[in-house]
Amino acid sequence: MRFPVLDGWRGLCALFVALFHFNASGHFYLVPFVRGSYLFVDFFFVLSGFVITHAYIHRLNSTADGGNFLVRRLGRVWPLHAATLIAFIPLEMVKALAISGETAAFTDRFAPSSILSNLFLVHSLGIEDGLTWNIPSWSISAEFLAYVTFAALCLLARRTWLVTVSAVALSATGAFVVMGWSDQYIDTSFDFGYFRCLYGFFTGHVAYRLFQATRGAGLLSRLPMRRPTVGSTIAGLSEGLSLAAVIIFVATARGNALSYASPLLFGLVVWVFAFEGGVISRLLAMRPFQWLGARSYSVYMVHALVIALYEKAAVATQRLSGQPMFVEQATDGAEDRLISFGATWMMDLLALAYLGTVVAVASLTYRFVEIPGQSSFSALLSKRRKPAVRPAAMEVT
Repeated sequence: MRFPVLDGWRGLCALFVALFHFNASGHFYLVPFVRGSYLFVDFFFVLSGFVITHAYIHRLNSTADGGNFLVRRLGRVWPLHAATLIAFIPLEMVKALAISGETAAFTDRFAPSSILSNLFLVHSLGIEDGLTWNIPSWSISAEFLAYVTFAALCLLARRTWLVTVSAVALSATGAFVVMGWSDQYIDTSFDFGYFRCLYGFFTGHVAYRLFQATRGAGLLSRLPMRRPTVGSTIAGLSEGLSLAAVIIFVATARGNALSYASPLLFGLVVWVFAFEGGVISRLLAMRPFQWLGARSYSVYMVHALVIALYEKAAVATQRLSGQPMFVEQATDGAEDRLISFGATWMMDLLALAYLGTVVAVASLTYRFVEIPGQSSFSALLSKRRKPAVRPAAMEVT
């Protein structure tokens, strides 16, 4: 059983994270909801815990099962992670060959010394002094480590109820560490990113167990999307309230202690939309949202690379024309450098063009990196089995 509505959510959240990171002096940049959209990373963690629990809670019964699970998950996240990391290297080489540059090539964020921690997906453990290379990839490191933790938990606890009790403890541990040591509320990444992910991932596990228990008790069930009933009316109201809560929360929780509640709210939202019973679910199940949801990982992983290309184009234009292409602006207590070369509406168009570029590039990486990469890892597993079996279909995301 898949959850297409949650896939639709994932696609939209990936777009808003991409928009959050794009610094252009248009209206989008100042919208409170956009400024808080970094919190959707916690939605990804919660959703991952939910769908991984659904797919694997009864399938990890031996060390071989655990190994196969981790190979499959590595095949899901690592090929595109490695490809985007490698793609930044030519950009630094261009910087090294340039006559002059704002910063030296292969320094700071792009120091060669941080390549290994990125390749081995451990750069969310405080090993580095800051975000490195493809900035969003810290969360991929944290999530893969959460996969390892989940597999170990299933193998050690054995009983489902004990796994869930342990999941609650792990989620609480993650929350405790983030609340106790992060100096930016829940917005921690390279330093305590793994613990932030633990909090969200195992909240997602609990959300799935609640979904399973609620549906199993017959209190609620997955409702037919096209048939209006009392249940679907209640589902529609629940979805509307959940969506409103997300919009208000994301717009107001950025940069303050309220952000600590992000995984809890998103866990509730995932639980509500897993039943797929309301009008918003019908909308999210439509083909455009499903198409975007399938490519959401690519959207998330390529957007920093696209931003780098846009910024380098602006720098080159500034040098050639002699006209300033950037402005400094104080936002949320920090100075940001924004692309700015025209009226505000022009910058809005630039932001939309950027999102279009991200989606276009993501569609290419989905086809030529994600799918082949996952198929290759599945083929490795199939060769180890006796008798040989066909490679598995695309994994849950």
